Amino acid sequence: MKVPSASFSASVRRLLFATCVVAGVCMAVSILAQETPFSLDSDEFPIGMFSVDGDGGMAQVAKMGVRYVHTYANGRSATPEGIAKDRSYLDMAQKHGLKVMFNLRGIKWMKTENGLAEMMKLVDAFKDHPALGFWYFCDEPDGVHKPADLIPYYHALKKATPHIPVMIAMAWTKKWYAFNDSLDVLMIDNYPVQHRPFPTSKLSVMTKFTDGALRLGKPVIPINQCMNWRVLAGDRKEFRGSPVSEMRFPNDVEIRYWCFSGATQGVRGMFWWSYARSVQAGYGWINGEFARTMREFDTFTKLVAPAHKPVIFKRSRDANIMMALWRRENVDVLVAVNAWPLEQPMTRWTEDILAKATLTPWGSTRDTNATIQNGALKAGIAKPWEVFVWTLTDIE
Repeated sequence: MKVPSASFSASVRRLLFATCVVAGVCMAVSILAQETPFSLDSDEFPIGMFSVDGDGGMAQVAKMGVRYVHTYANGRSATPEGIAKDRSYLDMAQKHGLKVMFNLRGIKWMKTENGLAEMMKLVDAFKDHPALGFWYFCDEPDGVHKPADLIPYYHALKKATPHIPVMIAMAWTKKWYAFNDSLDVLMIDNYPVQHRPFPTSKLSVMTKFTDGALRLGKPVIPINQCMNWRVLAGDRKEFRGSPVSEMRFPNDVEIRYWCFSGATQGVRGMFWWSYARSVQAGYGWINGEFARTMREFDTFTKLVAPAHKPVIFKRSRDANIMMALWRRENVDVLVAVNAWPLEQPMTRWTEDILAKATLTPWGSTRDTNATIQNGALKAGIAKPWEVFVWTLTDIE
């Protein structure tokens, strides 16, 4: 056996040392990212799930690309016992490398004597916890409180934790837009897949809701449908105007539509409602169609980070097509979405943003020999609600 020279051995030692230093830096960066609350100035794109209540659920959703979890059990009491229970939830999330959208139950405290002081006990207890991501102040306050009722609570939160974003979820109610002064991020929810067969569910309701929410000027995170309405129907044969026997989960095309249409609009993250309601009907759907699509979308958001800062094609919406471009140092990605329940030509002027490019299908995108020539995208006939994601080369 040939003995290595002294200089070779020294080189190996230097390489090993450098590798260890880099690994240590990467580990420190990873730990720092995990132990820092979500920042609106960051490149992070939060993907989260409501009602992930236990250890097994956290382990499961973490494998899907979900990075934020929530439970309605948080914030029920500011007693030592209540705080201890909430801390155990945050500790569990930290174990799985997840962050928590902490449920402050604002509506409860607004109905309680000394409620603001009690809520701030929770804030003080958890504001420095390494798994805290942001505050979920309250859920759909319209119809329960006036916008002015929330202002003192919001100001108290910002004074105590100015670096931690405050979220409020709003359904598409009469005055959903009126609470904008009490939040840092507006979360919006609508769950249109009930009993209609594909492709006739009104997926575009969330698209229009998102358009309206973004016009208010605050960051927007949609809360999309992750359940079958049947689990809420009980023994009824009809629920919310739909026959219960025909109710269904969203399919992979519908889930992918919500993900990528939202991305083309410039949303700040994406949440789903809800893990607990989904698994009431078994684990097959959430481990199958949902998990596959979420893993793909999670990979996409990391590929194009910051995912919430695309170049948006404005005029494509005239033809119910949503388009956006992410030009990054190592990759260029174009997304085109058929925002329509019918087939239609995926042919659009590229608005002087792109004159020419070679398009390669990415992820589960169907190959239609798409091209960009002379300032026009031509990608064949798009199926209902179909999403196309391409990486671009030879760009002019």
